[in-house]
Amino acid sequence: MQKRMLKDCRIGLFLGALLFALAGCADKKDGSASCMNQLNAEQYQSVAENTNCSNYERASGYLGMAGMSFSNFMKKGASDNLTNTLGITSLDSSKNYTSGNRKYLTKALCLVGPDNITSSSRCTSETKGTGTRGVPEREISFFSILGDMIYLNYGVLDTDLNGDISKTETDNFSGSSSSTTNNSNSTFEIIKSSNRYIFTDNMSNCTLFTDNYTITPTSTAVGSDNCTVLLSSGVEELRPIYKLDNMTDITGGTDLTPKIDMVSELTSLSSALDSELGAIGLSDNSSLRTSLTENLKKLDNGGLDKDGNTCTNASALDLIYLLVEKAADNSTVSVGTNLYEKNILSISDLVNEFSISEPQRPSGVSSSITFDKVRLIYASDEAGSSHKDSYEAAHSKLQNAVKAAVTLGAESSSKGDGKVIYRELLCIGDN
Repeated sequence: MQKRMLKDCRIGLFLGALLFALAGCADKKDGSASCMNQLNAEQYQSVAENTNCSNYERASGYLGMAGMSFSNFMKKGASDNLTNTLGITSLDSSKNYTSGNRKYLTKALCLVGPDNITSSSRCTSETKGTGTRGVPEREISFFSILGDMIYLNYGVLDTDLNGDISKTETDNFSGSSSSTTNNSNSTFEIIKSSNRYIFTDNMSNCTLFTDNYTITPTSTAVGSDNCTVLLSSGVEELRPIYKLDNMTDITGGTDLTPKIDMVSELTSLSSALDSELGAIGLSDNSSLRTSLTENLKKLDNGGLDKDGNTCTNASALDLIYLLVEKAADNSTVSVGTNLYEKNILSISDLVNEFSISEPQRPSGVSSSITFDKVRLIYASDEAGSSHKDSYEAAHSKLQNAVKAAVTLGAESSSKGDGKVIYRELLCIGDN
């Protein structure tokens, strides 16, 4: 009973604020009595289409037309089936701003929304608001963004439109998978003073690193020094060089574009939502702020399942991203210092997260030499017969898998922070 009362209290706060935002105050200087009376009478379309009403009033009308109204949320089960409550229809793309009731949220946001929305292509064909946005306009903007985030997620993910985003639906969207293949190499990177060398595993052959960590040394000497002399003193660090031959695409090989678009939209809306809440004066730990974003709870899950554990798909993404977090690519990394700190993975992560046998320090190498990282190189053909320093030079399947993980796995968020990211989409069906 106490839990039910608490939920009712939260809904009450949400509805109370929503009612204030839609009905407004009778003494607002920018609203005529006629427009405000029509809003109070829920004649939303009349107000939305009346250019004599203020931007605030018209946006309130569009918000009501989108289903974000007091009376709509008072209906039995309204908060339990947002797809039905908001009249959500399927979106063929996260950038489809005009299907179903989402078009009314678009119109509202173009009138009173933040700059990152009003200046975007979303508002090119819509009426844009003019003048200074005060707290009332930001309140309407906030509820419009909130409604749009809900519409976006359910419109894209709730494919059967039954009001519940299932694990099957999130899996179908993400195509998540997690297997990888790592093969140890027979070479090591040796760091000595300002120089780096590549040694064979028996320390018999060595070469000075110039521009390619993927070669296998065939000579016993570098210049006037042989390998034994080079190892005799001054070595600071030793890194096994590992081959990454294959990696299953976290997206299951599906088209990356819809996922990138979804991430882009969520990032933009989450940023706008946070900005509006801050401008209204609601701090991050405000109880009212938490209550207002209650309807994002299933979406804003922090990558956790209903029991508070990292969900399976988020764990898979985390694991893959750990492997490629410092991946080097040709377009942004040059040979030399920049490459030195790329393609690096800690031995502890390699062993603990990927269940790979711990690499052993070669015999005769002092225990005082740092030995805690491995360097990765990428197969340039599916047979794994040759390798490159850059994942962009890897064979197409491996390259696409790394690119997907780098693109989708970089951002993080926590539960209830008002931000919804790709990692959290993977867990909606587990909540």
